[in-house]
Amino acid sequence: MIPIYSPKSESEAAVIEALMQAYDIPYVMRGGAFSSMYPGPVTNSLNQQALLVDESDVELAMQLIAPFAGD
Repeated sequence: MIPIYSPKSESEAAVIEALMQAYDIPYVMRGGAFSSMYPGPVTNSLNQQALLVDESDVELAMQLIAPFAGD
């Protein structure tokens, strides 16, 4: 799986996950469980999430998340 995007917030991650599910794109949101485990300061090394998809799904996934990525 290839990392293609890092959501900027929990709500953005939830919407992106819903898009991946709606289009049947297998994905992993790495760091998703840990990012909300502990309250306190957010540090990218511990709290950053990353969306990973299969190489064959990268093009469609990138099209779906383009509004979030600013493309």
